[in-house]
Amino acid sequence: MVGRRLVAVLVAGWALLPPDAQACSVCVGWPEGQGLNGGFYWSALLLTALPFVVVGIIGAWLSRAARLSRSRRTPATPKTASTEKR
Repeated sequence: MVGRRLVAVLVAGWALLPPDAQACSVCVGWPEGQGLNGGFYWSALLLTALPFVVVGIIGAWLSRAARLSRSRRTPATPKTASTEKR
């Protein structure tokens, strides 16, 4: 019984709200000339490129860490008379 009352109250409350409150914030409220289409375009472009940028940054960091690790592990070769340039 409580479930039916709750549903009835929610439906009545939603029906009594003004139409502007029921609308999506993206669909209404943009005056003409505000660049809504441009905003959608750039947000989609940035969200599409973001995973590639993150993977690229992580890959560059791992590559640099591996290069530094390799350079620290290799021992320096001692200079001898045969390896020196004259």
